[in-house]
Amino acid sequence: MAVVRARRITLALTLAICGGRGALAQVGAATTIYTGTFITLDSLGSRAHAIGVRRGTIVAVGSAAHVDSAVGPNTKHVAIPGFVLPGFVDAHAHPLFLGQQLETMDLHALSKAEVIRRVSVAASKAPAGAWIRGSGWDQAFWTPPDFPTATELDRVSAGHPVILDRVDGHAVWVNGRALELAHIEAHRADPSGGRIMRDATGAPSGIFLDSAMSLVTRAMPKESAATIERQLRAALAHYSAWGLTGVHDAQADLPVLRVWKSLAARGELPTRMYVMAASQSPTLTRTLGEGMRVGTVSDLLTIRSVKVVLDGALGSRGAELRDPYADEPGKRGLVLVSDAELDSIIKLCIARGFQVNVHAIGDAANRRLLDAFARAEPATRTLRFRDEHASLVSDDQLPRFKELGVIASIQPVFVGEYSRFAEARVGAQRVHWVERTRDFVESGARIASGTDYPASDTGDPIATLFSMVTRRGADGTPKEGWLPDQRVSVDVALRSMTAGPAYAAFEENRLGAITVGRIADFTVLSGDPYATAPDSLINLRVIRTIVAGKTVWKRKPSASR
Repeated sequence: MAVVRARRITLALTLAICGGRGALAQVGAATTIYTGTFITLDSLGSRAHAIGVRRGTIVAVGSAAHVDSAVGPNTKHVAIPGFVLPGFVDAHAHPLFLGQQLETMDLHALSKAEVIRRVSVAASKAPAGAWIRGSGWDQAFWTPPDFPTATELDRVSAGHPVILDRVDGHAVWVNGRALELAHIEAHRADPSGGRIMRDATGAPSGIFLDSAMSLVTRAMPKESAATIERQLRAALAHYSAWGLTGVHDAQADLPVLRVWKSLAARGELPTRMYVMAASQSPTLTRTLGEGMRVGTVSDLLTIRSVKVVLDGALGSRGAELRDPYADEPGKRGLVLVSDAELDSIIKLCIARGFQVNVHAIGDAANRRLLDAFARAEPATRTLRFRDEHASLVSDDQLPRFKELGVIASIQPVFVGEYSRFAEARVGAQRVHWVERTRDFVESGARIASGTDYPASDTGDPIATLFSMVTRRGADGTPKEGWLPDQRVSVDVALRSMTAGPAYAAFEENRLGAITVGRIADFTVLSGDPYATAPDSLINLRVIRTIVAGKTVWKRKPSASR
């Protein structure tokens, strides 16, 4: 029965997100003939031993003899060791935040004591008055798993302002000096869509959630275009090394959009970028006016969607729930955007032809999102509206994704993080609504997989594959798998990382499979994922990344993972 069910799921996803198989074409001279093992992920699950590529486009697929015959003379032959798949795409990531993290302290999976020690070291080396920054802390790793306080940072920060981002990007931990510079007084009320955590006296404790974070961040020095470009370039280098040929940037404000367009205009993008403009900007109309379509600046850059953040995150208890949190009775999370505001943004985007991609974590937020998308019909389908995260979806709302044509943009690597605290947050019943990968597929919904990194444990697409098949985090925990009934097959996982993001970006005829007419974006792995034991999938290595027929990254023979 399990085998039959897995096959049904694979077929359902194949029909939902994969285009048809390309035919072998007589095309004359092609630039390059690649030989190797090609896992095409076409609608039939075919494999090939050779492909012809001309000007970045696949012009022939088949056996070595057939491709050689089809493309004619004057070709270059390149043998590719390993297993070649359609290029992996992260459907939800934050490149600017990754670039910033690479320049500051990485606090992922550390104890509170180690976080504080690193702040102390950084403060001892920083110029007088400089801000100390870090990101990735998660109190779920601590005992007890309580929010920290400003006082704990004051002891080691030597007068420097300190701001540390929680792993989910929905909370910051600051010290007393940062509170002073931001002019945060004890009586400061919580802003709409945000929360200031307080001590026993009612004074700010040092933790700011969601929209309240801006009360502190606005006191920080603004980053220049040169700094933004340096940080984006650093993130792009990581993406190529991870085997990502494409990334969906899940929130860029106007200065970042301009840097993306500048990099594209100079031909300096090694990764195919699909960028979502931030709706929080007060200049959304202006941002949309500076939008573009495929090819306007570069074939590698598309800006045709808007990101809306409806609620907070589950880990920081900002996700909007219908019923109270199990571990904080009386609290139901935060509403960052009202129904009226969401309808207004959607109306503006429809008028400009922009896709709407909405962050929704809690079950109440997901219900509000689906209600708003229903009011926007038929644009919901034609503009391919997306639910970014769809983390906590109740049984009665699950079928609406297929009914409305809403894309579930999921982050399977969250299973590692959620296994540490989700049941404590929502209780034994609602926890089964969290990260419902198999349920989405069986319901007929379209899915696209990403990582949300660095707002997650990892940005490695191999970890996405591993997590989907085993329901374990990148570190292998929990050993038995978290909510293991939500496991899916290798085929389902791979298609959600290739054809799924392609459809979500209106690129299903150009990307997502190795067939004639599609772009030659490939991720080359050290082993065959279909023949690898589930527990060993995490050990697969990317050995080459190819974008539009050009190798943008290649593993050195001696390099380890």
